[in-house]
Amino acid sequence: MDQQLGRAFNSEVVRREIEAITTLEEAKQAAHLLLQQIEIQRQTMDLLIRMDWDSNDHLTPTGDSEQAP
Repeated sequence: MDQQLGRAFNSEVVRREIEAITTLEEAKQAAHLLLQQIEIQRQTMDLLIRMDWDSNDHLTPTGDSEQAP
């Protein structure tokens, strides 16, 4: 739920920036803001993937599953 709220907030910020564009300089600033948000989201996803990967490391079998029945 927090992730959905974060995405909605980011989308709203970008939408407002785009609507406020009246000059080329403002367009550049809005594009820069959008690129920053994309990079932050990419880094967040990388971190979440690493955290999930690390949390699954301790769940790997210790050899018990290799024994024949």
